[in-house]
Amino acid sequence: MTQVTTHQSREAQQPAATRQPPAAGPAAGGATLGKVLGMSGAQGFQAQSEALSPGAATLSPATGDKAAAAATATPAKPAVAPPPPVKELPADALVLSRDARYTASGYVGWFQDQVKAKVTGWGHAFAPASVYQAAQKVGAATVNVMALDWNGAWGTKPSTTEMPSDFSLAPLDARASIAGARALPGWSKVEAANQGILDNLLGGELNLVSRAARNALRPTFGGLGAKTPEEQATALQAIIGSKDAVPGLSTEDVGTVPITFTLSAATEAKDYPFRGKKADAEKYTASFSDGTSIEIVAPKAPEPGFHNHTVTQAAEAAAYLPAKNRALVNRIVLNVVTNPEDPHWAAAYNRPNFHSYMTAGAAGEVTIYPDATATALQGDNSRRGSMIHETGHVWSYKTWGTDTTKGKWVDWKKAQDADKVSVSGYAMADIAEDVAETVRAYGATKGQPQYAEYKKLVPKRWEMLEKELA
Repeated sequence: MTQVTTHQSREAQQPAATRQPPAAGPAAGGATLGKVLGMSGAQGFQAQSEALSPGAATLSPATGDKAAAAATATPAKPAVAPPPPVKELPADALVLSRDARYTASGYVGWFQDQVKAKVTGWGHAFAPASVYQAAQKVGAATVNVMALDWNGAWGTKPSTTEMPSDFSLAPLDARASIAGARALPGWSKVEAANQGILDNLLGGELNLVSRAARNALRPTFGGLGAKTPEEQATALQAIIGSKDAVPGLSTEDVGTVPITFTLSAATEAKDYPFRGKKADAEKYTASFSDGTSIEIVAPKAPEPGFHNHTVTQAAEAAAYLPAKNRALVNRIVLNVVTNPEDPHWAAAYNRPNFHSYMTAGAAGEVTIYPDATATALQGDNSRRGSMIHETGHVWSYKTWGTDTTKGKWVDWKKAQDADKVSVSGYAMADIAEDVAETVRAYGATKGQPQYAEYKKLVPKRWEMLEKELA
């Protein structure tokens, strides 16, 4: 079947509780900051940042008004007590943030709240003093960081010693969740094989599948203490293979290094048979540094009301593909109109506004569809990841055949059953989507820390891909 997908941003895949954009992260702790700075909750993030930045005017304790502070040129006493000296970052401490916008002392309370929410949610105690501002020597300079002293009661210390910049605290959450689950009396009732799966599923420090699993278990975990050991074991094992405990789509950041390419000059093609409409086209050849080449076809003039990616963007996405995927792609078509099959899929998926982004099949052609607005086009990561997904279909159909009940498809199904975990909810749609979504995760994370985590999450299928795509 021709692959049809819609793609959301990585942020859209994450539950709201874990999304902390920089502009709304620490600044959202207005109650704590307001108390420290004497500011009203109505004052904005910019004003707070300016007040906390080096060289900012001294704030009036009562109003936080710079003008009022400036009127008192030489006060007899400091308006506020000088801050205590910042202690040096201990060698074994974790770094919560080194972003200069959020490492001033006024943000300590916000970070304490975030760490507390994570660890207490898994049944652990929290001491506010474990989170603090620290100074670290970086070359000849000294910079402030937000630091955390790890508590052994929270489990094994994360191997990721610097938390991700998205404020998710995912590595900390991973270790604390495993320790919390293992502390339940019902853990001993979990099947031995499933204990290992849960360790990898909950304990992945950086991958999006583990984040989704923890977010699925977190809301009910606090009530498990009142359950019987058997009920606890049932609840823990229920997240294995649950569609609600994985991301809707595989959207890991594509962190692989692309190969280089060149584009030929355009040649014209009259009345090219795009999907859904004939139109004049321009053809290009993208030549890649590994010796492969792909024809790219684009409308000579965009259809009124539609916007598409550029030829360069299409070639750039192909530069991120696993080598065997790229070798099997014959052509990339930037279609002139939306997918004529969208109404069919809208009915099939019960999604009235369904819109295809890319499709591909055994013929080795990838089609990218336009959108009504330029801002609705997918970003770099989604374009690269979607290309990996779509060419996963090309590779599997061309290499294993289109009959998914024979040959390597049977081996994949056995591996799928043994792993018990899928990389996304969409991968659970059918075996072909499971292959494409797993290839997407494989191609996106190769050479990155998440790669080793996926190798533990879906070991049998990862072993197949390492042999097949090497």
